[in-house]
Amino acid sequence: MQNTVGRLDTFFRYIVVVLLGLAIVLSFQFRIVALTHKKISFVVMVILLLSAFLIFNIWLFIFRKLANKKLAILLLILVIAAPRLIWIFLMPTKPVSDYLCFYSYAQKASQGFLKGYDMTFTLFRFRFGYSLILALVFKIFGSSVIVGKLFNVFLSVILGLIIYFTVDYLFGKEAATYSAVLYAFWPSQIMYNSVLASEHPFIVFFVLGLYFLLRAIKEKKAIFGIFAGVLVAISNHIRPVAVVIIIAMVFLFALKALCKDFKILKSAILSIISYVITFYTVGYLIFSLTGIPVWKTSMGLNLMIGTDYTTYGMNNPKHSLFVKKYAYDFQKMHGEAMKIGLERLKKETKKFIAILPRKHAIIWGDDSFGYFWSTFKVYKTTHFVDLVKSHPTIFYMFSQLYYYVILIYIILGILSSIKNANKEIFLFLNLIFLGYVVLHIFLEVQPRYHYPAIFTLFLLSGQGIKWLREKLKRF
Repeated sequence: MQNTVGRLDTFFRYIVVVLLGLAIVLSFQFRIVALTHKKISFVVMVILLLSAFLIFNIWLFIFRKLANKKLAILLLILVIAAPRLIWIFLMPTKPVSDYLCFYSYAQKASQGFLKGYDMTFTLFRFRFGYSLILALVFKIFGSSVIVGKLFNVFLSVILGLIIYFTVDYLFGKEAATYSAVLYAFWPSQIMYNSVLASEHPFIVFFVLGLYFLLRAIKEKKAIFGIFAGVLVAISNHIRPVAVVIIIAMVFLFALKALCKDFKILKSAILSIISYVITFYTVGYLIFSLTGIPVWKTSMGLNLMIGTDYTTYGMNNPKHSLFVKKYAYDFQKMHGEAMKIGLERLKKETKKFIAILPRKHAIIWGDDSFGYFWSTFKVYKTTHFVDLVKSHPTIFYMFSQLYYYVILIYIILGILSSIKNANKEIFLFLNLIFLGYVVLHIFLEVQPRYHYPAIFTLFLLSGQGIKWLREKLKRF
C-alpha cells in the first residue's frame, strides 16, 4: 500500500511542480505586459526575483530570531494586522460590482429585509452565504463599509494563525513561523482587505476544514473528519468550489480501499456525512430566510465563460447581457449557457485548447487582484491614493515578484519533502490542487480564483524556506 501511495505521491508532486513552474513562465509571457503595458527583459526579471528571494530570506531569518521568544504569537498577530489596518484606513476603497451586491444586501438584511436582494442572487445563490455573514456583523457593529473592512482584517489574523498551527502540525515551529510571516506581508492579501469580498470568510472555513482533514488522515480519528465536514460545508455555501476538498478525500479513500487499507474509512465516511448534513441544514436555514433554495446550483454560465476563447475564459460585459437576455430565469439561463459551453468543447476544440496556456497564466500566475480591486474605485482622493494609483507598474510588479517567490518556496517545499513518511498527507494536498486545475480548465478563470488551491499548497512554503536555509547553512 505504502509503495503505491508513495509512487502516486511522487508522480503527482512532479506534475504540480511543472504546473507551478509553467504558471511563472506563462505569467511572465502573458500577464506582465498585460498588467504593466511594458516589456521587461527576462534577465532583469530573474535578477529582481533573486533579489526579492535574498531580501526575504534575510527578513525571515531576523523574524525567526525574534519569534523564538514567548511573545511569538502576539508578534505574529501584530505583523499580520498592522499592514492591513494601515492599508484599509489609507485606501478608501468603494464597493463595486459583486462587492457592492454583497454590501447592499448585507445592509438590508441587517435591518431585517432578508428578501431585499437583487435578481443576480437568484442566479448565483452562493452570494447569500457571505452576505448573511456580513449582515450579522453589521447587525452587531453597524453597517458602515469600514466595519466590513475591519472584519476582513480580523479574518486575516484568524487565517494567519490557522496557517501557523497547521504548518506547525506538519513541519514544526520553524516552518510555521516562515509560512505565517510570508502570509503576513503578502501584498495582494494586504490590499484585498479593503475589498468586501467573499474570499475572506471562505478561505478561513476552508483552511480550518483542511486542517481537521489532515489530522483525520494522519491520526485516523473520526472526530476530526466530522469537524472537517462541517467547516467545508459552510465554506461551500460561501463559494461552491470548496466541494473539491471533499472530492479529493473520496479519491484518496478510494485509492486506499483498492489497496485494501481501510484505516481512514471511518474518518472519510463521517466527514462526508457531516458535510452533507451541514450543507443541507445551512441551506435550509438560508432558504427559510430568503425563499431561495440555495442547494440548487449550476455551473452552466461558468462553463460558457470558461470555454469562451474570445475572452480567454474570463468574464466580460457581453456575458452580463446574456444573463439579462433570459430575464434572470435560473433554469433557462444556466441551461442555455451549459449547451453553449458543451457545444464549444465539441465543435471548436482547437480554439479552446489554444487558450489554455493563457488561462493557466491568468488563474495560477497572476496575483494582481489585490491592487486592482482595492484601487478600482475610491470614496475620495488623497495624497496616498494619488501616489498609489499613479504608480500601478510598481505595485503590479511588487505583487507579482512576491507571488513568484511564494510559488518557488512551495516548489522547494514539495521537492524537499519527497522522503517524508506522511505520503498520504502530501498526496491529499496535491490532489486538491490538481482538482482545481482540472476544474478551471473548463470553467471561468480570474486571478483571485486561485485562492483555495494556492492556500492549500501554501502550507508547504515554510518547509521550502526551512530546507533552503539548511542548504545555505551547509554551503
